[in-house]
Amino acid sequence: MAGRRVYQRYCKEIKALSLTIMELLELSLCVERGYYRDFFEDSRSIMRCNYYPPCPEPERTLGMGPHRDPTALTILLQDDVGGLEVLVDGD
Repeated sequence: MAGRRVYQRYCKEIKALSLTIMELLELSLCVERGYYRDFFEDSRSIMRCNYYPPCPEPERTLGMGPHRDPTALTILLQDDVGGLEVLVDGD
């Protein structure tokens, strides 16, 4: 049960961070203030919140293959295990 509470809190905090980042994007793009917040806050768009707890045997994992995130904003927390790669045009 404690793990579920941690996950729920994590999602709540990430949502708040995401909305703040989207608000900053509004300012930089001269978009009407509150446009993105309204769009994302009322669930017209999907927010996917993934939390992967530490793997006890990371050397035995295969990870994920190349993929694209189908979201407007992706927030990643890179830990000391590494492995995250971001490619643009194959580089």
